[in-house]
Amino acid sequence: MKACRQILFLATVLLAACQSQAAASLTVTPSRTMTGSVTMTPTATTVPSRTPTIIPTPTLFPLPTSNAPLVACDERRPDDDLFALVTASFGLDPNYIPGDLVKLGNYVSGYVTLPDLLLRREAAEALGRMVSEMKAGGLAPTVLSAYRSFIEQSITYQRWLVEDPENASQISARPGHSEHQLGTVVDFGSPELPELTGDPAMKFSPLFAQTGEGMWLAEHAHEYGYTMTNPPGAALWTGLAYEPWHYRYVGVDLATYLHASGYFLAEFVFQARPVLPCIPALDAP
Repeated sequence: MKACRQILFLATVLLAACQSQAAASLTVTPSRTMTGSVTMTPTATTVPSRTPTIIPTPTLFPLPTSNAPLVACDERRPDDDLFALVTASFGLDPNYIPGDLVKLGNYVSGYVTLPDLLLRREAAEALGRMVSEMKAGGLAPTVLSAYRSFIEQSITYQRWLVEDPENASQISARPGHSEHQLGTVVDFGSPELPELTGDPAMKFSPLFAQTGEGMWLAEHAHEYGYTMTNPPGAALWTGLAYEPWHYRYVGVDLATYLHASGYFLAEFVFQARPVLPCIPALDAP
């Protein structure tokens, strides 16, 4: 009997608690009947809505301030600037040669590149790690071009003037206006390209983007500090056609930002540094 009373007591307490909570969640609102008497009608309390979360607009990647004086483009030597803007309009000193060029053969495993091709040391070290990862994944990349001097670019440009005079300036940068002169750019090749293009001698084609090497680079190159600087739509900024084989080293931080944001280098630099990189010649395009 005692146990039954205890159970009954607990049930009464719980019922009272539930009724108190239910009453707390209701507001009694008086309403008037047709006879003029007042009745009390319970209505549910209003639950305040959540304040919407405001997502801040992402800021541009902070580029280091350049203390270099503004000079004519044909006098520019951006030794300490990995992000120097080089386009059809903004060039370099014809005599500019990066001071820390190294032979790629010391950084990239065999059968990938000619050992005497040159690249700046930091870019070469990152390239070696990237190529090793690509080969470990069953790919077979080749490095077809790296640093090119002003004279070497002149030879390349003249060859395109002979082969395709109408489109030469969009296919190949004019001497002094090539990112290759910076010593931080490589052009990749793929063994799949001849079959895709139907030309056994083909080395460069937009179809590179469909090769295993091209797809891997588009997805992972930023992890090693490299970025495609002439993607689709960049021609208005760079003056050059789409080049899915052309990658430039800018460091992991900026390359990762560009990959995530969708910016390409020239577009980004124009916004992050709203001053001219150099004074272009009057006859620059």
